[in-house]
Amino acid sequence: MDGSGKVFLMSLEVNPHWANPLGLEAQRPQHFPAASLLVVGTPIGNLSDLSPRAAQALTESSLLACEDPRVSRKLFDALGLRPRLLSIEQHREAQSIPDILEHLRQGGRCALISDAGTPAISDPGHRVVQAVRSEGFVVIPIPGPSAFVALASVSGFSPGPIWFEGFLPQREQAASTRLERLLGLNAHLALYEAPHRITKTAAMLAARAPLRKLCIGRELTKRFEESAVMLAKDLPDWLMAQSHRDRGEFALFLESERSAFVARCDKSPDSDGSGASHAFTDQNEGQRADQTKGQRADQNEGPPAEDTSEDVELSPSYSIQGRALLEALLAVMAPAQAARLAQRLSKDRKTDWYQMAMQLKSENQ
Repeated sequence: MDGSGKVFLMSLEVNPHWANPLGLEAQRPQHFPAASLLVVGTPIGNLSDLSPRAAQALTESSLLACEDPRVSRKLFDALGLRPRLLSIEQHREAQSIPDILEHLRQGGRCALISDAGTPAISDPGHRVVQAVRSEGFVVIPIPGPSAFVALASVSGFSPGPIWFEGFLPQREQAASTRLERLLGLNAHLALYEAPHRITKTAAMLAARAPLRKLCIGRELTKRFEESAVMLAKDLPDWLMAQSHRDRGEFALFLESERSAFVARCDKSPDSDGSGASHAFTDQNEGQRADQTKGQRADQNEGPPAEDTSEDVELSPSYSIQGRALLEALLAVMAPAQAARLAQRLSKDRKTDWYQMAMQLKSENQ
């Protein structure tokens, strides 16, 4: 496609009603009931990603509730549609609900879409869905593209819990505070970011989660799309490597702390044979390890002393990071070994870590 939409328009002309584009005899257009709300996923950049079922839903709806009519009109023009449009952008969503409900009461069918992707996820729409359901009308999802799901599929990260945050708060301090809390979750983190904020967000991720893998997607499905996987500490350099990389829409997928830790365990076995590496440390890790080794030598190779280093704050009594650390360790070793390694990385007593490890083990049984 050359950007004019000509190739896409030609494909529409071949089958304007999208009855059976794949030539499958068993495939038939779905019958959508009257007086129903169709929540339709639309392309995130490439119009060719619109599904036949989504095209049918839009074609058969007499009212289209959209985030920004100016943006959605490009899609409607490609489909040859001239529907009645109703704006549900963030500050107008509540005002649009009475019109939508009245349309449904009269037996009309309404399609709900966002500017790009699936409505009501990181865009307006959830209030409309709530109101329509509360009135007893049918709500039907029409699955479609999602930027963070698309990015996750090409990240190569191991399966696990995912926290979808979307956009961080606009104010820098609020964004920093929010990100700090999110990084304590035992889950992969999915973020969206705008071009004018990507540099600051990249700097925060590099400072707070430097050793976690991060998959970034820029202009996904569009002509100049890019995706790359790197350590979070390398993201600022990646953005500056080419002058155009701070332009466009961004999706970010950050590996969970637990996955990052287990990956480092696999690559760097611990000297005691436990299979765990000294993760959750910074660039001074080697220096601290040498100091600890010297302390043990002075003690005639006796049991490891309680490390009183104060440069890592991981108190098991109140730290989210401490709990995440133990959960990761318990995935690859026994509670006693986990407590011993956790104590080396903090100023807390090994007995405290062991008690918490046993508690976590009991909770997971």
